[in-house]
Amino acid sequence: MMLLIGFLIISLPQQSQFVFEGGSIRIQVWGEVKSPGIYYVTPSTNIVEAISFAGGPSSRSNLSQVKLIRAIKEKEVSYFDVSAYLSGKLKNPPMLESGDLVYVNQSFSSKVWDFTKFLGVVGAVAYYFYRID
Repeated sequence: MMLLIGFLIISLPQQSQFVFEGGSIRIQVWGEVKSPGIYYVTPSTNIVEAISFAGGPSSRSNLSQVKLIRAIKEKEVSYFDVSAYLSGKLKNPPMLESGDLVYVNQSFSSKVWDFTKFLGVVGAVAYYFYRID
């Protein structure tokens, strides 16, 4: 949508919502993905496709333990090795239901890196205060 104000033309972004034939389901994809958020997808969407809709995994993701939370009915929590589905070792990834939440965990190496950066900051602050005395 474009608006004409004086001599300026301002282009406003339009939100697009996808409506699929046969309806859509609402899912959430969070954690170490490039575009976390709420998505409206077809009822035949699986966990691998959901991560793809969210822009794919980030460089800090651990695809071997992706959490699937079924919050609507029985509040069930399951873990899936999405990397095995991507490599072809496993077939038929789990299908999602309306209200499902997919959470991609952070990899162990990125947790170690974050902790190392934290220790560096703590060390720098301690050194600063030690030098003042």
